[in-house]
This record gives sequence, structure tokens and C-alpha cells, in this order.
Amino acid sequence: MTINTKSKCKLMVEPLTAAVIVSLFFSEAIKEGGKALGKSAADTFAQLVNTIQEKFKAHSVDGILTLVQNQPTEPNKAIFQSVLQTQIDADEAFAQKLKELVEQLQAQDEKVRQVILSEIELTGDLKAKDISQKAARDGSVSQEMLKGVKATNIDVGNLNQEA
Repeated sequence: MTINTKSKCKLMVEPLTAAVIVSLFFSEAIKEGGKALGKSAADTFAQLVNTIQEKFKAHSVDGILTLVQNQPTEPNKAIFQSVLQTQIDADEAFAQKLKELVEQLQAQDEKVRQVILSEIELTGDLKAKDISQKAARDGSVSQEMLKGVKATNIDVGNLNQEA
């Protein structure tokens, strides 16, 4: 059996980037103008934004980034994430650069922030089972679960947070 390591590496990068970057773009620390971030982390975040801007501009999709920054609605975030993922899938060097910047941000940030099921509105029922959050490093930890959730019926069970 032959394993294509290029494909394997790419699979590891994809989940880390588009979804993580979208959450980084709209995290509370960033919304507050980077006050919660140190100078080094704020500079790294600026590098991340510039890297994405350059890539989007080179492919004439920079209007999507402007749109999502000015109107961060869920549909706009989904479009941004989709276009970002397409660019990541098409360019391994770009994907690796984003991965490195995200890892730098995570290493520079002394506060661990974990959010599960946030700002969800459903007209039906929500079932959430077997969800865990675990922070394994020193420093300040902020964990939120089921924040701003609106549903007809909410059925939760076996939710766990550890720090």
C-alpha cells in the first residue's frame, strides 16, 4: 500500500485553516481591536490578514474579504470560508503559510479561548451530546458552551469542560 504524503499533509492543513481563520477573524479579541492580544500576536494577525488579502486580490476575489469585514453575517462568513478553502485547496504554499501564522498566533496567545455551539438560532430542536472542552496549557482559560443558543427544545447531555 502506497500512501501519498502530499495528500495526507493537505488533509491535515485544511481543517486547521479555513474554519480556524474564520473564527479568528471574528473572535472577541480581534473585535475589540486587538486589545486582548499582545503586540506580537497583533502583528502576526495583521500578517495573516495581509496574506489572505494578497491571495484574494491576485484571484480577483478580494471583494469577498471586504464584504465579510464590513458585514460579518453568517452567510457572508460562510462565503468567505468557502472561497478561502478553495484557495487553500489550490495552493499548498498558501495553505502552509496560513497554517504557520495560525500556529504562531496560538503560541503567542496566553489565553486559551474555547467556544462550542455559539450564537445558533434554530426553528426546531437542538440535541448536543458528548461534547468536551479541555485546555491543557498554563495561562488564562475561557471556555463557553451553549452561548446565545435559541431553539424550540434544547436537549443536552454529557457536556464536559476541563482546564
